[in-house]
Amino acid sequence: MGCDGWVAGLVDAFPRETVAIFNLAKQGRNQEALAIYRWFLPVLELDIHPKLVQYIKLAETQTGLGTENVRAPRLALVGEERKRILSIIDKAIANRPELPVGSWGIEAEVDVSGVS
Repeated sequence: MGCDGWVAGLVDAFPRETVAIFNLAKQGRNQEALAIYRWFLPVLELDIHPKLVQYIKLAETQTGLGTENVRAPRLALVGEERKRILSIIDKAIANRPELPVGSWGIEAEVDVSGVS
């Protein structure tokens, strides 16, 4: 859609979706890219808060791609805030879109389950 690249913190937790949006946009498949982007938007908005590092790391933990640990002066999320952010992340995970063929890479086109 005119961009040459994309910098996003949530790519750490959702790499395939991020790459799919970019690739689809570069391929001119804008409606498919927008569908994934609209699903992704509530999670992406976590990246515009002062606690973005904690939010991104919590998302990484929920997707199995990282840890929730942060270095001082940042503090781990607790209480209602943690529950609220988890609900956003968990809703996204529960509704994760199927990526269109050709948007991510070979995984989107070939069943590689069971292949080691």
